[in-house]
Amino acid sequence: MAPTSASITALAPLKPDLHERAWASVPHPTLPLIATAHGKAVTVFSLSTASAHSVLTGGHTRSVRSIAWNDDDGDATSKEWEFTLVLEGHDSEIKSCAFSPSGSYLATCSRDKSVWIWEDIGASEEDDEWETIAVLNEHEGDVKAVAWCPDVPGRNARRSYSADVLASASYDNTVRIWREDGDAEWVCVAVLEGHAGTVWGLQWEPRPREGDRFPRLLTFSADNTIRVWTLRQDDEAEENSTGGVAGALGGIPNTMRRSLREEWTCTSVLPKVHTRDIYSVTWSAQTGLVASTGSDGIVALYAEDSEQHVTTTDSQDQTMGNTEESKQQQTNWRLLTSQPGAHGPFEVNHITWCRRYDAASERRGEEEMLVTTGDDGIVRPWQVEIDAPR
Repeated sequence: MAPTSASITALAPLKPDLHERAWASVPHPTLPLIATAHGKAVTVFSLSTASAHSVLTGGHTRSVRSIAWNDDDGDATSKEWEFTLVLEGHDSEIKSCAFSPSGSYLATCSRDKSVWIWEDIGASEEDDEWETIAVLNEHEGDVKAVAWCPDVPGRNARRSYSADVLASASYDNTVRIWREDGDAEWVCVAVLEGHAGTVWGLQWEPRPREGDRFPRLLTFSADNTIRVWTLRQDDEAEENSTGGVAGALGGIPNTMRRSLREEWTCTSVLPKVHTRDIYSVTWSAQTGLVASTGSDGIVALYAEDSEQHVTTTDSQDQTMGNTEESKQQQTNWRLLTSQPGAHGPFEVNHITWCRRYDAASERRGEEEMLVTTGDDGIVRPWQVEIDAPR
């Protein structure tokens, strides 16, 4: 059963304070490090000592907004970082970047309304060379975030595509799903419509539920809502993937091929807690809990009920290209707790689940905590206590 309540308690912030607006903090996938973007620099903190490990400066001339680790088994514990490469192409500010699960691809998105996909063509780990393999221009507004589907079982179960799946979120209030087809062309296979404001970001489900063949996608927006989207995966959808309803693609560019369309449905809307834009959401692979934060300074924690119920939806309003009714398993989410003023009067720009490395040696790296990053330049860990379900 899902927990019914929880508490979050502020821990001592990572030191030193950054004394300027900080945008995001991203933990290393395997090492006790977390990198924070602020100003024109990146500070890497040690999660073992809660202090600065190293500072990366001199590479950027404007604010650093996004960070991504590429887990290439290198020695990231070294305090010496080498500036190796500049990728150029976007015409405006880059909003987000993300490495694919294999590390072979890098996706970037920008205020110029485009998503770029870069491929690592270096002959070895030491040969750091990337080339552009796709420029995706189908969003009608700034592209705020990109995220690759995690490497989980069933990710490439659908016959028509490669294993890599990319999602992008935009100022145009939509989310687009991209896949590489059999001709090595990156195409948009679905447009997720339902938000009434800018979609600030998205999170793939890190560990799908038992019985699901594909991860769900979580999106969050300026409309103060968090939505969960599910891919229709039944045999009928697979058979219909080679057909289509005449005119159903109206207005969609030709790159969205009818034979490659997918059906995504909004199957949950989380309890409405936030009063202003939601800037960041994080989904725990360990517990399945979701945490959110944003412009109102609130940190909220949610749990999904274990019981599911079947509802019939018309997918035309939420995804492209199908006007038929379909049945989806829906679940309810409950609010466990919320913490107003998480960074005092300041906006909170980012939240992430993170392993704890300050615990006793036998539990180092096993327990989870939350880490928030705010306009006050503080990177703050939070202890999460979950009450056992009754």
